[in-house]
Amino acid sequence: MRRERGFTLIELMVVIVIIAILAAVALPNFMGATERARESAVRSAMKTIQTALEMYATEHSGTYTNDLNGILPHLPGNKFPNSPATNSPYVIGQNLMQASGNPPSTPVLNTNPNTNEQYAIVYLYNPVENSYTLKGYNRTNTKEVLTLSNK
Repeated sequence: MRRERGFTLIELMVVIVIIAILAAVALPNFMGATERARESAVRSAMKTIQTALEMYATEHSGTYTNDLNGILPHLPGNKFPNSPATNSPYVIGQNLMQASGNPPSTPVLNTNPNTNEQYAIVYLYNPVENSYTLKGYNRTNTKEVLTLSNK
């Protein structure tokens, strides 16, 4: 009697089907993991900026800054938090700030993944109410990740 080594075609097909079922169940959970991680990093950066804003206001008789550069001494390393995706600061530019008290507008970002503009944190200051709003947007500029306000 001759005994052959190896697996039969049926055994191989059963294993492949089981692996395919497991992959079909697991893959959707991992597909958005990178995006969720980046959104979590934006939330963390926003909370760091919020803390720096509150420290600034404490030192300036409760008045918030209309220019985010004023909070640099209160940020770790005296610089804005970096995006882990690009290792450069999140988009926080003068063109995204409003000091007029107008309603917040959504920034127009370059959604090319090779640029630094993958996420944005927008600082809006209302001098009439001495209040601020921080808004974080995702890289496609379609979803607010988080809104922090002192109103």
